[in-house]
Formats: sequence, C-alpha cells, structure tokens
Amino acid sequence: MRIAIALRRAGLSSDLLHSLGFTSVVGAVSLWVRSAKVDKKEEKARAERLAIFIGLWPPTFFLLGKVLQDLEATPAQQVFRARGVDENDLESTLRHEAAVTTSAA
Repeated sequence: MRIAIALRRAGLSSDLLHSLGFTSVVGAVSLWVRSAKVDKKEEKARAERLAIFIGLWPPTFFLLGKVLQDLEATPAQQVFRARGVDENDLESTLRHEAAVTTSAA
C-alpha cells in the first residue's frame, strides 16, 4: 500500500499504469516475433529472454493500476463498483441511493 501511495504522490494515475501494462504486453509480443527472425542461436536466446523479461511486467502494472484506481475512488464508488453498477450510471445511482437514505430517515 505504501508503494501505491508513493506512486500517487509522484503523480502517477491508474490510467497510466494500465496503459503501461498493455504496452508491456505489446512490447513482449513484438520482441518475441522479432526474436524469431534472428539467425544466431545465442542472439536468438538473448532476444527471447528479453521478451520473457518484458512479459513479466504487465501483472505488476495492472495490479498497481488497480490499487491506484481504488485509491482514486470514493468509498461509495468502490461499493457500487463492487456491486457491478455501470460507470456511466454511477452518479445517478449515487444520487438515488442518497435520496432513498434521506427519505428513510
């Protein structure tokens, strides 16, 4: 959690980290395809290892992006996301829930 808070203070957003995750996937696939074109065995092995190394990054970026996404959301938004409320309907659902809560009290 401290890492995520430090990343947020550094100005990183969940969108950026998710984008880095997708970029890493594309980069790993690209490097893997390029490694198939290398003729020398040693160079090919090195290129494949680099592709695998880059391919290990996406889960980290996606996980940190999800943690930052949760930090960026209000507690009410987190609850409704967990319930599966559509992001576009989130504001209207929050207003509806507030109206129901205040009228019941």
